[in-house]
Amino acid sequence: MNPIQTDVAIVGAGPAGLVLARMLHLQGIDAVVLERRSRDYVLGRVRAGIIEQPVADLLVELGVGERMLADRLVHDGVQLQHRAGGAMVRHRVDFAALCGKTVTVYGQRELVRDLIGLREADGLPLRFGCEVTGLQGLDDDRVMVSCRDAAGESTISARYVAGVDGAHGITAQLLDADGRQTLQRRYPAAWLGVLVEAAPPSHELIYSRHPEGFALASMRTPEVSRLYLQVPAGDTLADWSTDRIWEQLHRRLDLPDSPVNEGRFLESSITPLRSVVHRRMRYGRLLLGGDAAHVVPPSGAKGLNLAVADMVQLSSRLVRAVLHGDDSALNDYQEACLRRVWQVTHFSWWMTDLLHRLDDEEFGEELRSEQIRTLSDGGTLARWFADSYTGLPI
Repeated sequence: MNPIQTDVAIVGAGPAGLVLARMLHLQGIDAVVLERRSRDYVLGRVRAGIIEQPVADLLVELGVGERMLADRLVHDGVQLQHRAGGAMVRHRVDFAALCGKTVTVYGQRELVRDLIGLREADGLPLRFGCEVTGLQGLDDDRVMVSCRDAAGESTISARYVAGVDGAHGITAQLLDADGRQTLQRRYPAAWLGVLVEAAPPSHELIYSRHPEGFALASMRTPEVSRLYLQVPAGDTLADWSTDRIWEQLHRRLDLPDSPVNEGRFLESSITPLRSVVHRRMRYGRLLLGGDAAHVVPPSGAKGLNLAVADMVQLSSRLVRAVLHGDDSALNDYQEACLRRVWQVTHFSWWMTDLLHRLDDEEFGEELRSEQIRTLSDGGTLARWFADSYTGLPI
């Protein structure tokens, strides 16, 4: 059987892969999207829900923002909660006043649904349940992508391959570990997250720095809350009963006039906290992006947004390479991405260190308390926080 011919093979049908496919399609470039999971699995994954303003604006430009604009929640600030004078207090960081930007609350699952629906409506190649088993010819004129699905083995011949299949995907794993030039930091904590059928305690996110550990009150809709607890690294859901989860959520988040509302659990999970950066994002005709190239802790709500920023850099270079025959356009791809990657990695690390209890060192705790006070006072630190949280230019 002759291989399928395409300009770009995109491995992974998450936000990064689907956004890249949309951008390439609008420029007249052929692409095949390959996803090893089933369509139902991809549409059922519960992921992040904070979209930076530059990313939300881009989605509208790409023609995929209609439902987002109709259903989203727009936030122009967040609430920081911490202990002061022996009691928990809450301070609002006003994004609109500090930097003139906002963020959008719209579930990643819904965004993926919109992107899939648009691609399928256009009749463009999107293969679910299709596992990539090998890549040959990364330094040749074309890459041979070996695939396996329910119909058997097949091969795709592509000029370029975008590896955007996540931190545990095949594209990065096919490469030599030393060649990825990986730097990472693991934190002694994880996030226990629950999706709850109950109204959120505030119309904005609440980040709580509590002596017993961090907590976050977020939302998906006005009727569905997304709540998080810092738990020790290595804990499993079996370690946390429903009663224990509610007890800790109330302890860490409740204020007299703003208690957490209880409801039925719709989903629960535990996510380890880690920072990972692969300093090498290009291997000949294979280009990595999103979680396949870097992972940030969820504290800064940056994973989806950073992945989309990678795709903006990649798509513009693929347009020059495919349409104008300029392979040199890809030479600076990783350098163009890594500046932003390290800026976002720093912000996510800073948020993690600031808000979590990661050690019992009194010196460090006093430093974090002072940063919270400085942030609450406004000024330079607050402006940097607001600008970084709502999104750097892409």
